[in-house]
Amino acid sequence: MFWQEDIKEEHFTLPETIQDAVFTIHAKILPIDHAYFLSQALLKHLPWLKEANAGVFDISVADGNGWEQNHESGFYYPSKRSKLNIRMPQEKLAEAEVLVGKTLNLGDYQIDIVKALKSKLMSDMQIVFAKHIMCDKNASEETFLQTSFTQLQALGIQPKKMMAGLKRKISMPEGAIHTRSLMIADLRKAESVKLQEIGIGKHRLLGCGLFLPQKGIESVNAV
Repeated sequence: MFWQEDIKEEHFTLPETIQDAVFTIHAKILPIDHAYFLSQALLKHLPWLKEANAGVFDISVADGNGWEQNHESGFYYPSKRSKLNIRMPQEKLAEAEVLVGKTLNLGDYQIDIVKALKSKLMSDMQIVFAKHIMCDKNASEETFLQTSFTQLQALGIQPKKMMAGLKRKISMPEGAIHTRSLMIADLRKAESVKLQEIGIGKHRLLGCGLFLPQKGIESVNAV
């Protein structure tokens, strides 16, 4: 854990440069470890995603309350509340709507893109959480936090409070990517938005380095 003193609020206007495209979906069942297959399916319809530095959220992160999960079986069972969220430049939002009506093929599983909803701006909330930050498999919590601290400083962000959470892995044909979740608290509003826009680390199309706002400080070990 990394903890420093609180900061004062400041006035801030939310930019519209980077937004989350949001789609309602229909899927009967999906593997929990679906990030690679989802990214590949999306690239077939939106080949510009990588060039645009877009980020694809793990569907369970995008709408965690809309899923029931069975970690023993390794599958998710989507509900009507489940969403697909893709972070991208504002000027690409209209192009992304080509997904509506398409079926994404994830190997033996499918996701139907039903409808495009209103895009979401980044949030100026002072607490953000990322489910996946790429890391070394054997890195200690201290090393992980120090690496994250260095990456944040490179963006001009001075984190006051950070907490590492669960270790996970994302399967790819060439081998697994190891990740760990990260909560950052007491960010300045401009820092929070910048971090959500840019993120840290590699593999944004696999959901790595992408932050979402949180209403309060809770243990990330349960997320």
